[in-house]
Amino acid sequence: MLRLKIYQESAHFRMPTIGTPYLSYPLPPPSTVYGFLRFITDYRSINFENTKLSIQGSYKGVSFEKERLILDTKKELKTNIIPIQKLHRCEWIIHIKSPHEEDILNAINNSSKVFRLGRKEDLIIDIIGEKVEEMRFNKDENEYNKNMKIYTNWNKENTINGSLFRMAFDTVVNEKKEIIGYKPINLIYTNVRQLSKICKIFDGEYLIEWI
Repeated sequence: MLRLKIYQESAHFRMPTIGTPYLSYPLPPPSTVYGFLRFITDYRSINFENTKLSIQGSYKGVSFEKERLILDTKKELKTNIIPIQKLHRCEWIIHIKSPHEEDILNAINNSSKVFRLGRKEDLIIDIIGEKVEEMRFNKDENEYNKNMKIYTNWNKENTINGSLFRMAFDTVVNEKKEIIGYKPINLIYTNVRQLSKICKIFDGEYLIEWI
Protein backbone atom coordinates (compact mmCIF):
# COMPACT_ATOMS: atom_id res chain seq x y z
CA MET A 1 0.00 0.00 0.00
CA LEU A 2 1.22 3.51 -0.85
CA ARG A 3 0.66 6.80 0.94
CA LEU A 4 1.03 10.06 -0.97
CA LYS A 5 1.40 13.36 0.84
CA ILE A 6 0.65 16.18 -1.58
CA TYR A 7 0.95 19.93 -0.98
CA GLN A 8 -0.57 22.60 -3.24
CA GLU A 9 -0.55 26.34 -2.71
CA SER A 10 -3.98 26.52 -4.32
CA ALA A 11 -6.46 24.14 -5.95
CA HIS A 12 -9.89 24.03 -7.54
CA PHE A 13 -11.92 20.88 -8.23
CA ARG A 14 -15.01 22.13 -9.99
CA MET A 15 -18.49 20.86 -9.17
CA PRO A 16 -19.91 20.51 -12.70
CA THR A 17 -23.52 20.84 -11.51
CA ILE A 18 -22.94 24.35 -10.13
CA GLY A 19 -23.12 27.31 -12.52
CA THR A 20 -21.87 30.64 -11.15
CA PRO A 21 -19.77 30.94 -9.11
CA TYR A 22 -17.70 27.85 -9.87
CA LEU A 23 -17.56 25.97 -6.57
CA SER A 24 -14.89 23.43 -5.64
CA TYR A 25 -15.21 20.02 -4.04
CA PRO A 26 -13.49 20.16 -0.63
CA LEU A 27 -11.15 17.26 -1.52
CA PRO A 28 -9.83 15.97 -4.86
CA PRO A 29 -12.49 13.77 -6.52
CA PRO A 30 -11.49 10.14 -7.21
CA SER A 31 -11.60 10.76 -10.99
CA THR A 32 -9.01 13.53 -10.59
CA VAL A 33 -6.72 11.25 -8.59
CA TYR A 34 -7.05 8.40 -11.10
CA GLY A 35 -6.27 10.81 -13.93
CA PHE A 36 -3.19 12.07 -12.08
CA LEU A 37 -1.91 8.52 -11.48
CA ARG A 38 -2.36 7.61 -15.14
CA PHE A 39 -0.59 10.76 -16.25
CA ILE A 40 2.53 10.31 -14.11
CA THR A 41 2.89 6.61 -15.08
CA ASP A 42 2.66 7.27 -18.84
CA TYR A 43 -0.95 6.15 -18.89
CA ARG A 44 -0.80 2.76 -17.25
CA SER A 45 -4.21 1.12 -16.92
CA ILE A 46 -4.91 2.48 -13.43
CA ASN A 47 -8.63 2.68 -12.76
CA PHE A 48 -11.41 1.94 -10.27
CA GLU A 49 -11.45 -1.73 -11.27
CA ASN A 50 -7.88 -2.48 -10.13
CA THR A 51 -6.92 0.36 -7.80
CA LYS A 52 -8.42 1.37 -4.45
CA LEU A 53 -8.19 4.93 -3.12
CA SER A 54 -8.57 6.61 0.24
CA ILE A 55 -8.70 10.42 0.00
CA GLN A 56 -8.41 12.86 2.88
CA GLY A 57 -6.79 16.20 3.62
CA SER A 58 -7.20 19.77 4.74
CA TYR A 59 -6.79 23.35 3.54
CA LYS A 60 -6.09 26.56 5.42
CA GLY A 61 -8.27 29.04 3.56
CA VAL A 62 -10.82 29.73 0.82
CA SER A 63 -11.16 32.63 -1.59
CA PHE A 64 -13.34 33.66 -4.53
CA GLU A 65 -11.36 35.08 -7.42
CA LYS A 66 -12.58 36.28 -10.81
CA GLU A 67 -11.02 34.65 -13.83
CA ARG A 68 -11.42 35.21 -17.57
CA LEU A 69 -12.58 32.03 -19.30
CA ILE A 70 -12.54 31.46 -23.05
CA LEU A 71 -15.06 29.12 -24.68
CA ASP A 72 -14.21 27.96 -28.20
CA THR A 73 -17.48 27.27 -30.05
CA LYS A 74 -17.84 26.23 -33.69
CA LYS A 75 -18.83 29.77 -34.65
CA GLU A 76 -16.74 32.01 -32.41
CA LEU A 77 -14.65 32.50 -29.31
CA LYS A 78 -16.67 33.59 -26.30
CA THR A 79 -15.20 35.11 -23.16
CA ASN A 80 -16.70 35.42 -19.72
CA ILE A 81 -15.62 36.58 -16.28
CA ILE A 82 -16.46 33.91 -13.69
CA PRO A 83 -15.89 33.95 -9.91
CA ILE A 84 -14.08 30.75 -8.92
CA GLN A 85 -13.72 29.26 -5.46
CA LYS A 86 -10.12 28.38 -4.63
CA LEU A 87 -8.71 26.32 -1.78
CA HIS A 88 -5.38 27.51 -0.34
CA ARG A 89 -2.45 25.80 1.40
CA CYS A 90 -3.81 22.36 0.67
CA GLU A 91 -2.45 19.12 2.07
CA TRP A 92 -3.86 15.89 0.65
CA ILE A 93 -3.26 12.40 2.02
CA ILE A 94 -4.01 9.71 -0.56
CA HIS A 95 -3.66 5.98 0.10
CA ILE A 96 -3.41 3.64 -2.86
CA LYS A 97 -3.73 -0.13 -3.11
CA SER A 98 -2.88 -1.22 -6.65
CA PRO A 99 -0.86 -3.69 -8.75
CA HIS A 100 0.80 -0.55 -10.17
CA GLU A 101 2.30 0.65 -6.89
CA GLU A 102 5.91 0.28 -8.06
CA ASP A 103 5.16 2.23 -11.25
CA ILE A 104 3.52 5.01 -9.23
CA LEU A 105 6.33 5.23 -6.70
CA ASN A 106 8.99 5.19 -9.43
CA ALA A 107 7.21 7.98 -11.30
CA ILE A 108 6.97 10.16 -8.19
CA ASN A 109 10.65 9.74 -7.39
CA ASN A 110 12.09 9.90 -10.91
CA SER A 111 9.71 11.57 -13.36
CA SER A 112 10.73 14.87 -14.95
CA LYS A 113 7.10 15.84 -15.55
CA VAL A 114 5.49 18.85 -13.94
CA PHE A 115 2.92 17.46 -11.51
CA ARG A 116 -0.54 18.99 -11.29
CA LEU A 117 -3.70 17.93 -9.49
CA GLY A 118 -6.86 19.40 -10.93
CA ARG A 119 -6.46 22.24 -13.40
CA LYS A 120 -3.28 22.91 -15.37
CA GLU A 121 -2.46 25.89 -13.16
CA ASP A 122 -2.89 23.96 -9.90
CA LEU A 123 0.67 22.80 -9.47
CA ILE A 124 1.83 20.27 -6.92
CA ILE A 125 4.51 22.04 -4.90
CA ASP A 126 5.62 18.98 -2.95
CA ILE A 127 4.80 15.29 -3.08
CA ILE A 128 6.09 12.42 -0.95
CA GLY A 129 5.31 8.83 -1.83
CA GLU A 130 6.09 5.96 0.51
CA LYS A 131 5.07 2.41 1.24
CA VAL A 132 3.14 1.89 4.46
CA GLU A 133 1.55 -1.06 6.19
CA GLU A 134 -2.16 -1.57 6.53
CA MET A 135 -3.02 -2.22 10.18
CA ARG A 136 -6.19 -2.90 12.10
CA PHE A 137 -7.50 0.22 13.80
CA ASN A 138 -8.23 0.07 17.52
CA LYS A 139 -11.14 2.37 18.27
CA ASP A 140 -9.38 3.43 21.47
CA GLU A 141 -6.26 4.40 19.51
CA ASN A 142 -5.25 8.00 20.22
CA GLU A 143 -2.19 8.24 17.99
CA TYR A 144 -3.91 9.02 14.68
CA ASN A 145 -4.14 12.37 12.92
CA LYS A 146 -7.50 13.91 13.87
CA ASN A 147 -7.24 17.14 11.87
CA MET A 148 -8.14 15.76 8.45
CA LYS A 149 -11.41 15.50 6.57
CA ILE A 150 -12.11 12.39 4.51
CA TYR A 151 -14.40 10.88 1.89
CA THR A 152 -16.42 7.80 2.80
CA ASN A 153 -19.01 5.90 0.78
CA TRP A 154 -22.64 6.83 1.37
CA ASN A 155 -25.26 4.21 2.09
CA LYS A 156 -28.60 4.18 3.85
CA GLU A 157 -27.11 2.54 6.93
CA ASN A 158 -24.35 5.13 7.25
CA THR A 159 -24.79 7.15 10.45
CA ILE A 160 -21.85 9.50 9.88
CA ASN A 161 -22.57 13.23 9.79
CA GLY A 162 -21.16 15.25 6.91
CA SER A 163 -21.79 16.73 3.47
CA LEU A 164 -22.98 14.37 0.74
CA PHE A 165 -21.61 14.84 -2.78
CA ARG A 166 -22.37 13.04 -6.02
CA MET A 167 -19.26 13.17 -8.18
CA ALA A 168 -17.28 11.35 -10.87
CA PHE A 169 -15.64 8.17 -9.60
CA ASP A 170 -13.67 7.61 -12.80
CA THR A 171 -13.94 8.10 -16.55
CA VAL A 172 -15.51 5.52 -18.85
CA VAL A 173 -13.62 5.04 -22.15
CA ASN A 174 -14.26 3.15 -25.37
CA GLU A 175 -11.87 0.90 -27.33
CA LYS A 176 -10.17 3.99 -28.79
CA LYS A 177 -9.56 5.25 -25.22
CA GLU A 178 -11.89 8.17 -25.79
CA ILE A 179 -13.87 9.41 -22.80
CA ILE A 180 -17.54 8.57 -23.34
CA GLY A 181 -18.85 9.15 -19.84
CA TYR A 182 -18.24 9.07 -16.11
CA LYS A 183 -18.97 6.47 -13.45
CA PRO A 184 -20.74 8.32 -10.59
CA ILE A 185 -20.34 7.79 -6.87
CA ASN A 186 -21.94 9.22 -3.72
CA LEU A 187 -19.40 10.23 -1.08
CA ILE A 188 -19.73 11.83 2.34
CA TYR A 189 -17.19 14.48 3.28
CA THR A 190 -16.70 14.15 7.01
CA ASN A 191 -14.30 14.66 9.89
CA VAL A 192 -11.86 11.85 10.65
CA ARG A 193 -13.16 11.86 14.22
CA GLN A 194 -16.55 10.82 12.85
CA LEU A 195 -14.97 8.14 10.68
CA SER A 196 -13.15 6.67 13.70
CA LYS A 197 -16.52 5.31 14.91
CA ILE A 198 -16.60 2.77 12.08
CA CYS A 199 -13.06 2.74 10.63
CA LYS A 200 -11.27 -0.61 10.69
CA ILE A 201 -7.85 0.17 9.17
CA PHE A 202 -5.08 2.75 9.42
CA ASP A 203 -1.36 3.09 8.73
CA GLY A 204 -0.19 4.09 12.19
CA GLU A 205 -0.77 7.81 11.52
CA TYR A 206 -3.82 8.20 9.27
CA LEU A 207 -7.14 6.37 9.12
CA ILE A 208 -7.96 4.70 5.81
CA GLU A 209 -11.36 4.43 4.15
CA TRP A 210 -11.32 2.73 0.74
CA ILE A 211 -13.77 4.10 -1.81
